[in-house]
Amino acid sequence: MHKSAAQEAGVDAGPHLARHHGYSGYLSLIDGVRGIAAVAVLLYHYIHFFMAGPSRAPLRGAIWMYPGSAWLSRIYIDGFLAVQIFWLISGFVFAQVYYGSNADTRSFAINRFARLYPLHLLTLLVVAGLEFAMLRRFGYTALYGNYDWPHFFRQLLFASDWLHLPGDGYSFNGPIWSVSVEVVVYALFWMSRRAVVRFGLPLVAVLVAGFYFADHAWTDFTKIFACGYYFFIGCGLNLVLRGNWNRGWRLVAPVLLLVALGAWGAWVNQDWSWRFVALPGLFGALFMMLAVAEPFAPGWLRKGCQWLGENTYGVYLWHVPVQLCLLLVLLPGTNPAEVARHGWFMVLFVALVLVVARLSYVWFERPVRDWLRRRLHSHLGRLKGSDNAP
Repeated sequence: MHKSAAQEAGVDAGPHLARHHGYSGYLSLIDGVRGIAAVAVLLYHYIHFFMAGPSRAPLRGAIWMYPGSAWLSRIYIDGFLAVQIFWLISGFVFAQVYYGSNADTRSFAINRFARLYPLHLLTLLVVAGLEFAMLRRFGYTALYGNYDWPHFFRQLLFASDWLHLPGDGYSFNGPIWSVSVEVVVYALFWMSRRAVVRFGLPLVAVLVAGFYFADHAWTDFTKIFACGYYFFIGCGLNLVLRGNWNRGWRLVAPVLLLVALGAWGAWVNQDWSWRFVALPGLFGALFMMLAVAEPFAPGWLRKGCQWLGENTYGVYLWHVPVQLCLLLVLLPGTNPAEVARHGWFMVLFVALVLVVARLSYVWFERPVRDWLRRRLHSHLGRLKGSDNAP
């Protein structure tokens, strides 16, 4: 039987949470969506097999060379939007666990560090080693440039993508960029949590609007504001379910409103409408329905979704190292693009990433996370909200 998210986090939910939550605390169904989104990013980055070389430029029309391009083309082209789904889910889950809880700042910081940093550091070092091997063998680094000490130290500090300087770009394990900007939003979330609990949805709406206009003005310099936009929409969706909207027919109104907004954004069919209206509208409606449906989902489905969710971070951070390993095996004798055209190679690649991600979670990510928390408990005393926080 699953504990509530607040119980798993080791925090006390206020009476208003217990009174208004009509759904299970651990959101396994939403966690499953997060796992599927990670696979979408994996497939989006399949382009890396078609851009091997010192220029790192993808082959023209490469997407139509992919296996199953006729029916997977939308994922191949738009899979990067899964990152926004991650941010939505993070806001939803964080609001559920921490709004109204007794967790303190120290425990929040410890939980974030123990959850995110060990695997980031490990994959950063692995990628640095693999890129060094590429540099020695072929004279260039694959996939991402900026193989230098300044970018490495920014990566070490989780600050790789806080600002985009002129001529700058991704470095080392490129996908970590979205976690880098999300770390800043975590801090903003924590600093605003008491005000949000006090003023509720109106304040969240102001924050969302502020992030939207800030992103519009400074999107070329940072993605922090884009992350904040989706993250606090997720927080707002959770606040709606904390009220009386999660009971019976009353849930229909916010869900229909979100679906209508999402459908309008899709109908407009512009890049901005898909990003800022369609995606949060449609997935917001989905998350609200999944949260309410959680207690009624069959056990096998919840366990399967939990398995997907557990592997999400590993899939996200290990797929580039796996690609680099495959490139080192194939090059220079075999053209990676020729091999990557075949369905068996895609299946092999996805399977390898899933296996590595699972082994990483079981043998490294989870044990190290728990060890760090226990270690810090012994030195700093029992921390609130530290047992199994998201």
